[in-house]
Amino acid sequence: MDTILRDLRFTWRLARRQLWTTAAVIASVAIGVGANTAVTSVLDTVLLNPLGIRNADRIVAATVHINKLKMEGAETSGAEFRDLEGMPDDFPAITATEHRDWTLAAGQPSRVVGLAVTPEFFNVFEQRPSLGRYLDGSDPNEIFLSYSLWQSLFGGNRSALDRKLLLDGKPYRVVGVAARDFHFPPKVQAWVPLILAPGRFKRGMNMDLSLFARLKNGVSLNQAQQRVNGAVRNLRATPEGAELRKLDYGIDVRPLAWFIAGDLRRPLLLLWWAALILLIAACANVAGLLLARAGNRRKEMAIRISAGGNRMQILRQLLTESVVLAVLGGAAGMLVAAVGVQILEHATLPYQQMLSLVRLNGRLLLYGLSLALASSILFGIVPAIELIREQHIGAMARARRKWFQNIYIVGQVSAAMFLLVVAGLLLKTLRAVESLQPGFDAQDLTTAFIIKPAANQNAFYDRLLAGLRSEPGVQSAALGFSLPFGGDAPTSLFDIKGRHHLPGEPEWHAEAYQVSPGYFETLHVPLLRGRVISHFDTADSPVVCVIDAGLARRFFPNEDPIGQEIRMYNGGARIVGVVSTVRDATLENASRPVVYYALAQIPYFPEVGIVVRSTVPAAPLIRNAVRMANPGVPVFDIKTMDERIGSSLATRSAIAWLVTVFSTIGILLAALGIHAVIAQVVGERTAEIGIRMALGARSSDIFVRYLIQGLRLSFAGIAIGISAAIGCGEWLRSFLYKVEPIDPATLILGALGALAVSGVAVLAPSWRASHIDPQSALRAE
Repeated sequence: MDTILRDLRFTWRLARRQLWTTAAVIASVAIGVGANTAVTSVLDTVLLNPLGIRNADRIVAATVHINKLKMEGAETSGAEFRDLEGMPDDFPAITATEHRDWTLAAGQPSRVVGLAVTPEFFNVFEQRPSLGRYLDGSDPNEIFLSYSLWQSLFGGNRSALDRKLLLDGKPYRVVGVAARDFHFPPKVQAWVPLILAPGRFKRGMNMDLSLFARLKNGVSLNQAQQRVNGAVRNLRATPEGAELRKLDYGIDVRPLAWFIAGDLRRPLLLLWWAALILLIAACANVAGLLLARAGNRRKEMAIRISAGGNRMQILRQLLTESVVLAVLGGAAGMLVAAVGVQILEHATLPYQQMLSLVRLNGRLLLYGLSLALASSILFGIVPAIELIREQHIGAMARARRKWFQNIYIVGQVSAAMFLLVVAGLLLKTLRAVESLQPGFDAQDLTTAFIIKPAANQNAFYDRLLAGLRSEPGVQSAALGFSLPFGGDAPTSLFDIKGRHHLPGEPEWHAEAYQVSPGYFETLHVPLLRGRVISHFDTADSPVVCVIDAGLARRFFPNEDPIGQEIRMYNGGARIVGVVSTVRDATLENASRPVVYYALAQIPYFPEVGIVVRSTVPAAPLIRNAVRMANPGVPVFDIKTMDERIGSSLATRSAIAWLVTVFSTIGILLAALGIHAVIAQVVGERTAEIGIRMALGARSSDIFVRYLIQGLRLSFAGIAIGISAAIGCGEWLRSFLYKVEPIDPATLILGALGALAVSGVAVLAPSWRASHIDPQSALRAE
């Protein structure tokens, strides 16, 4: 113990004496470990241990694919639920769920997001209630609360059991409360029983169920998928399966993480790889700095050995120094990770409810500290061994140390160059996507959603629109479901009267919007032909629709679509107009063909969106108009249209800028390493430089010599980094839009940037070398 304390005291004195090197090492470890731990905490919450669910790797989500319709990952019907229920050898527990939205009439009306579930739901997720019991399906008027809703409504009081909640005017009896750490799905605040009527088991109808099942122990995901495929093949072989064969229908079972993460999976993996590369660059920088410091400790080691010091004792001391630096760097890294997680929690990103659950728990803190220890010891062992071996073979050891340093520097520059290229490609893609037009004028638009009242909906719509349009500063207002960038629009198969599908042609599939009069005028969507939805299109008048230019081009390329009839909802609808195409979910992906119906004629959906064009902030105007039209209707999700479009770009933007930050840090670390190496070389060769200059060498020659030595390492790293980026081009392609993975402009700019930073890093030591005074250098030697 006394020996360890002596080593620690010596390490502390050395750290204080070489404060700059100590700070650089700690900062390098902190940045690498902190970035990696922060990204890993997100991966842990989203992919590795999704939402903290126990044994999440044993839970699967079942979806439907219909290749004829180019549909994948679609929701299911009761038929698929029954299919999987009949496979207990693979799925001992299975549940079906369906989304619910309620209006809670308690004081200020508010929206409650719910889920209707079959009785096995909580068994699938292996949950225990924190209060009361779970739903058993015996009473459709029971409700099970999330922990957060229990706290907000009842203050965490146990008397909440058997109390009644009035949702949409219907009383539900509280039977239990979920555990504090159960957040699936992230938005859900309450669960009620799901009662499936016999008509829900007809395949292909009412496909609005999400299915989750727990795999039986010993059954792998691949085995379960193969058995599901066998069941579907048997089904398609029956006479009733002719339509399924025609549509190329199938059932997929996927990991729960796939269902939860959705489009976040690939961006998060890209970010994790970028953080890992940054960590490797940071560790290489630590090794380079320790090797540079080793060159200045040769005399110290010689004195120790001459005084009888044991080489193993010296090695232990050097490793103690690495461990202390690792612990300090790891602690600083945890602060970096904590700040990163806090920024993530308050950032505006898609999946915000899920990302807000990211926490640095004890397991992740242990991971970060272990990462710091392992990386520092791994990269500290080489400098330590080189330092104690140098006394036997000084010149050879110095050459080997220089070789190691060069390897580390080239590795750092390679990693930084790779990240620079990836960041450049992502930023160029982001700029290309941001330049796209959504097909309407998003400026001065404010949007919101409401839950429809149970009765007199059309009268409510009229009062609401009249109130909005009478507000000062409001230019126009309309209603619609859904809204562009407001969530997935409902989709459906459709037919055209008098038309037939061509042999082998996929089934016709389109998005269906329900809009009020004034909708296209409010969004400034151009009318290309015919007319738009008007006040004459009421519930009692013939059903009409407007189609977008995409549907018109595809199905009516050489004829006027006005007057044609589309069969989707309420039998047939006569086409009365054609409008421009609108991008509705992302800027980079064109929407499906769209059919716009009159909201008064298709009243099927529980929510409706409000869109207001105004020169003043419209959020309070919307709340006031809704309250005046019906005080019992809650308003939620109020955002400007620019905010909605920005949210659709948020993931792409966040990944691009984070990789840019990582690449910037990486190239700065590489520059620090190059500076340290050249400065060390200049220090070791001070006498040699003095002799050269005494014999007539010019200052400019000395300056260029060391400048080229540093840049030569940069050139090698840049070449390797560019080669790695080109090799990963196909993998990067899925993240890009209208940008090729091998983009000459990005490669050249990245190389010039890395070269410029490296040049700046070697300027100071090269300048110092060129201004050494020969007499002073020889006198000091």
